[in-house]
Amino acid sequence: MISDAYFGRFETVKYRKAGALKRKLIQRFASAIHDLFIEANPVERVLEVGVGEGFLSGYLSEKFPEKQFTGVDLNPADIERLQRLFPRIQARVGSAYDLGDLCETSPGFDLVICAEVLEHLDTPDRALAEIQRLSPRRVILSVPHEPFFKLSNLLAGNNVLRLGNDSDHVNHWNPTSFRRLIEPRFDVLRMTTSYPWILCLAAPR
Repeated sequence: MISDAYFGRFETVKYRKAGALKRKLIQRFASAIHDLFIEANPVERVLEVGVGEGFLSGYLSEKFPEKQFTGVDLNPADIERLQRLFPRIQARVGSAYDLGDLCETSPGFDLVICAEVLEHLDTPDRALAEIQRLSPRRVILSVPHEPFFKLSNLLAGNNVLRLGNDSDHVNHWNPTSFRRLIEPRFDVLRMTTSYPWILCLAAPR
């Protein structure tokens, strides 16, 4: 499990200033991702779309140093911080809507992770189409589990005027509606939850 000290390595407020309960929820979420990662094996080359500062890929790359990790994120500042924190991870600025250069320049990926990204996108199916185009063996996807994510925010006194909704969340799913989003492009191998998130291991059709 991710240690409390690990959170202090990041500048992102949701990690650095997370209280004890939020840290416990994130630790459980990361453990669920870890379990799906193991289930996805054999895995040698991993891509994380929307990698941010590298919270998940950094953790996994230290747990599995023999694997090759690549991260893509739209925010140049996050990519710069990731490269300082985890120099072993190949990182580049890029959009979830355009992974074409990775199709052309990489030897291919066994696993693509896209965690806590799709809820921010106006057209999430475009991002799923790009991931499918990479032809990985497996993908791990995660999104907030609604309405529980918003209810958790309300209970914590966050985003009250928006009824608990984060200002940059434009999509909201429960397990049934998330499966409907995924299944046109991927076979769902396992769908699970780690409060307040939904996680899915899938294979491209």
